Amino acid sequence: MRAVPSSVPDADAFRVALHDALSAAAPTAGLRFDSGAIPADAEGTHSLAHVDAIPSGDELVVDDAVAAQLHEIVTERERRAELARAGVAVSRTVLFWGPPGVGKTLAARWIAQRLELPLVTLDLAAVVSSYLGSSGRNIRSVLQFAKSGPCVLLLDEFDAVAKRRDDDTDIGELKRIVNVILVELDRWPETSLLVAATNHPQLLDEAVDRRFDRIIEFALPGGAERRTLLANLKCRDVSAEVVDVAATIWEGHSHAVILRFWDLCRRRAILNNRTMEDVVVTELVTQFPTSDARNQVWQVAHDRLGMSNRSIATLAGVSHPTVASGIRQATEAL
Repeated sequence: MRAVPSSVPDADAFRVALHDALSAAAPTAGLRFDSGAIPADAEGTHSLAHVDAIPSGDELVVDDAVAAQLHEIVTERERRAELARAGVAVSRTVLFWGPPGVGKTLAARWIAQRLELPLVTLDLAAVVSSYLGSSGRNIRSVLQFAKSGPCVLLLDEFDAVAKRRDDDTDIGELKRIVNVILVELDRWPETSLLVAATNHPQLLDEAVDRRFDRIIEFALPGGAERRTLLANLKCRDVSAEVVDVAATIWEGHSHAVILRFWDLCRRRAILNNRTMEDVVVTELVTQFPTSDARNQVWQVAHDRLGMSNRSIATLAGVSHPTVASGIRQATEAL
């Protein structure tokens, strides 16, 4: 089941209850979800991995090139038998790299959802132990757990455990961790998909990236992706014009930054009893006084919200003649 029934009043509570039910179920021949099966640190106090039995990545928005590769990874496993007959293996290991907040983690969730597999995520804080030699054993135990049944294993912030081995400050622990990873990447089975994600590919050991079957670069969202991202938020009281202006002005920013801005506007709209459109436009005026698209924002604030040139100027921290000139230029450009 991929969608919460419409008759359920609290979707989040339903998901939690369903997840708990799966966790309490009797272990099967596949990957086990009960807490006793998930590897823990030497003291047994912290789990080394998180298991999401019903991952969801419906919110994923990426460019066409990345989307095509993600769909291809899914299709490979759906048509594994055909590939096997031709002597071709499916992709076993994938490396995602790109700036923070561009959808790398969500893409792993999307793949797991489409393949109807659980998502196992390495808990980096718990794995990298202060005890000498423990980190390598911790990572190996998580990898062995992920091999116990079909799943998608996500190694987020991969550069933290697969850094270059030429670090003079390392006392040997880093080299042991990288050696463990190299061996596991070579031996990784087709039954599970290993996905590693990093914001800093230049920090990876040179021998590591050569082990991946695929390397996919995630870029900052373009204009089309930003519009899709904002349109998916389905704010009924925000016009298409304001969404378009917001998408334009957020050029060069990540998905996460845009969504954080939108969530901030939602909270302020509720707390101050204002419309979402009013808050979005006001925040755009305030936060982007020097943007290339500022004239469009000023025009929207003036025409749709009825804001005076002086009030816009106060928010933007510029003179009101500057605002008047900007609005005039935006109008002439239409």
